Amino acid sequence: MRRISTGTLFRQLLLAVYLLFTLYPLVWLTLTAFRHEGDAQQRPLALPAEWTWQNLQLVWQSGNFGQAYLNSLLLCTLAVAVALALASLAAFAFANFHFRGKTILYVLFLLGMMIPVHVTLIPLNSLLGSGGLNIKGSLYCLLGPYAGFALPISILIMRRAFEAVPQEMLDAGQMDGCTAWQTFWHIALPLVRPALSTVLIFNFLTMWNEYAFALTLLGPGCQTIPLAITEFKGEHDVQITQICAALLLIVIPLLVIYACAQKHIVNGLTAGAIKE
Repeated sequence: MRRISTGTLFRQLLLAVYLLFTLYPLVWLTLTAFRHEGDAQQRPLALPAEWTWQNLQLVWQSGNFGQAYLNSLLLCTLAVAVALALASLAAFAFANFHFRGKTILYVLFLLGMMIPVHVTLIPLNSLLGSGGLNIKGSLYCLLGPYAGFALPISILIMRRAFEAVPQEMLDAGQMDGCTAWQTFWHIALPLVRPALSTVLIFNFLTMWNEYAFALTLLGPGCQTIPLAITEFKGEHDVQITQICAALLLIVIPLLVIYACAQKHIVNGLTAGAIKE
């Protein structure tokens, strides 16, 4: 029988305690979403006295929550797709091509991570407003800012991943007659799927929870999830069960994406950190 050392047992105990503290808010959120408001107010830490789906139904049908949910899914999916496409192409070029101004251009991209994104609210408001592109108020006015702000960190992660691809494999593809595009699409890109998964999850999470730009640039009839959830807080009271139901619906896409791609996250973040 294999014996467990004291150090290993202590580490596992610490991890179990950490898991308990981090998992409890999600468990409490789920339980509260399936209980009545009076029960939640009187016994907030107890199990539901009666389970109900009514909160989820009320949340989805009330106000603009359902439409805002679909708006966020569409907007985040398009913005992440654009960011992934542009970042992958740029990172592959920075990792494998030599051209004039390469280092300066790469540094300019990285400098984007040093600029607080909210300082661009006023310029973007002018650019997208009636005096500029005149698309302020529509859902797609956020597509450019979301994708643009995602590029610096995405290019950084993707470049390190492309640099870790063995050069021999790229050379073999070129010897077989592959063009630069075919080398990128058929050889390099499939090998950096962990980095792609990391960039996808990180950017989707950031865009899904973004509030300030949506509040400033979207019109009254066009909302995303962070704006729609504020409707469940009244002037004099707060419906705890409905807020928890709304938050549960918001968390579900993030959990699904994370569960599908979580095995690639660590590999993606460490891609290229060690080269033989």
